[in-house]
Amino acid sequence: MTFKKTLLIAAYTCLLIVMGAIVWHTNNPLPSIYPDGPATLITASNQQTLRSFGDKQGVHRYHITPKEVHPFYLQALLHYEDRWFYSHYGVNPFSLLRAAGQWVRYGRVISGGSTLTMQVARLIDPHSRTIAGKLHQIARAIQLEWHYSKEEILTFYLNLAPFGGNIEGVAAAANKYFGKSPLLLTKNEAALLVVLPQKPSQYRPDKYPVRAIAMRNKVLTRLYQGGLISTEQHSLMVQEQINLQPSRPAVLAPLLSRYLKMRYPNAHKLHTTIDYALQKRLSSLLQQTSQRLPHKASAALVILHNPSAEIRAYQGSVDFSDLSRFAHVDMVRATRSPGSTLKPFIYAQALDLGLIHSQSLLSDIPADFDGYKPQNLNGTFSGPISAQRALQQSLNVPAIQLLNRITPARFEQNLASAGIHLTHQHANLSVGLGGTGTQLLTLAKLYRALASQGRVAPLKVLSHEPSTITSKQILSPQSSWITFQMLSTQSAPDRVVPSVRRKIAWKTGTSYGYRDFWAVGVSHDFTVAVWVGRPDASPMLGYLGATQAAPLMFDAFDLLPPDRQQLVQPDSVTHTLICWPSGLALAHIPKEKCDSQHQAMTINQMTPPSMDIYGDFTTTLSWPEKLSHWMGSKHTHHLDSASHHTIAITSVRSGQHYYRSQIGALPLTSTHADQVSWFINHKPIEKPEIALNQYLGETTISACVQSQCDKQTIYIHP
Repeated sequence: MTFKKTLLIAAYTCLLIVMGAIVWHTNNPLPSIYPDGPATLITASNQQTLRSFGDKQGVHRYHITPKEVHPFYLQALLHYEDRWFYSHYGVNPFSLLRAAGQWVRYGRVISGGSTLTMQVARLIDPHSRTIAGKLHQIARAIQLEWHYSKEEILTFYLNLAPFGGNIEGVAAAANKYFGKSPLLLTKNEAALLVVLPQKPSQYRPDKYPVRAIAMRNKVLTRLYQGGLISTEQHSLMVQEQINLQPSRPAVLAPLLSRYLKMRYPNAHKLHTTIDYALQKRLSSLLQQTSQRLPHKASAALVILHNPSAEIRAYQGSVDFSDLSRFAHVDMVRATRSPGSTLKPFIYAQALDLGLIHSQSLLSDIPADFDGYKPQNLNGTFSGPISAQRALQQSLNVPAIQLLNRITPARFEQNLASAGIHLTHQHANLSVGLGGTGTQLLTLAKLYRALASQGRVAPLKVLSHEPSTITSKQILSPQSSWITFQMLSTQSAPDRVVPSVRRKIAWKTGTSYGYRDFWAVGVSHDFTVAVWVGRPDASPMLGYLGATQAAPLMFDAFDLLPPDRQQLVQPDSVTHTLICWPSGLALAHIPKEKCDSQHQAMTINQMTPPSMDIYGDFTTTLSWPEKLSHWMGSKHTHHLDSASHHTIAITSVRSGQHYYRSQIGALPLTSTHADQVSWFINHKPIEKPEIALNQYLGETTISACVQSQCDKQTIYIHP
């Protein structure tokens, strides 16, 4: 056979091999690297694990890259398993020849001759331990090298290598056996994890420690021979026992983690904005709370960081381990009746529309709004009341008085324009009292606007989401600031002084039938929203949002660091002295038409006139007709309280707490126009104002006209 003929045969042979490879490759595409889907790891903002999810086969792995593994582990792995990894093209022919020779000589497999790429090929496409199977593995390895870089193939191995049971990947193994990340592995631990994937069921250190030590020492000897560890290191390390420190699977923010896993089913890792330490304390708080709740009752709580719109804590049920309380139902995202929690935004919209100021005269009297007859929770009516007091006391008729004037359709349209959607069929007045559905997370998002110049922003829960906040204006900065002040001047019910002193605007709500109990609070930096109730919607008679949800909300605020930012009063918000019953500024009406004076927060000094019960402005300086009729015929003492012969302090009320660090001085106002004598701790003062730096602790404020006096007791703190 001539040389030319031999060369021709070799060329045809190569051509046939290439064509055969192309045909095989076409008919046998690479399988998915993760055929059973990813195993997802949910982490907090500091990278600590919140919860991990296995793939469809229940296998857990924590997806990592080579940069997230200790360099010594990578050195040991390549030295022990595949020294020529970065030189070969998926197959090391010398290793295969050596393995074949050992098999012929000893009649059994001494070494496999597989490269790391071939091991990845076997992991993604298992094959029989035959010559045909080995050829299949070699072909897959070449495919891998064709499609992926060396770093990608090494990453596949780091995440797919088996380590016993349902654990795959070096990160999950490091966490399971040593309770640490692979970046923190010692050399001894790294050596064990290098060899464990060879026979994970036989070398597991938690089940077979003697075998595990022997195999680890085999790796250490190989590393010593290769110069990766010194003689002294080798002699000491082979004597060490395996110090197992298995970590318990973390379960923090479990329902948020479940939601994220469902939303991002193909993600390997999801880094959240959750504050790990805060979430842990919150979980403990909710577990303690569960002991005080009735049978089958649960609670949910979410904490937002206002400047960033980040979710910092998320507890969807009171105790994830208590199935009797429907622990797996996420009440942060459940749609429920919000009770009175939408009322502040009715008042805020009325401020923006120029319908009211903070001390506008509203009517808390029996009323019929085209067949809708709202009642207060206690079944009584207060008569004439200021907008601020009506909001703080959560009175129903004044809220509907304003909503009727705004119109439900306009109110809902404004909310919807900022992405706040309510769940009901038709816009109607009952929405203002909870006749709709919403979520706790939606309420938190809405209330955050009170500390964000009236802007609603998408909430951020994943740290890799865009940092630019696209927000929408739902209230003006002026109305949001006034509403914040109106809600923050009420004292907390049944509360001791909070450990972290901050100004909190807060509102509670109780749904119809006593099924849902809410409390939402906003400080300068944080928003805390709480729901309490039974997930099956069965009633909890005798409970209120103020007694169930509000204390939990204040406890949650105590877990938070002090606020850093300060809300700035808009220039166009001023304090204006107004008069009842007209609602107009004192400077604009005759003095004899002023039955009582009130210090109001106004926008651009606008003082709209008082409205009648159905929302029409009064055209005279007298009391609204229906309110006057109700006062005169059934509750004459209300007329007396508004007259010159009795007095009531309007700027403060008993039980309120104030802090010198937040407020320098408080103006003192009353229902009486003039000739008021003021006393603080029973000592007369000249100017109707209390300078907080001159008083501390329990402080009594008195206002007197002739022989009539009113007294309020407040508490002043440093």
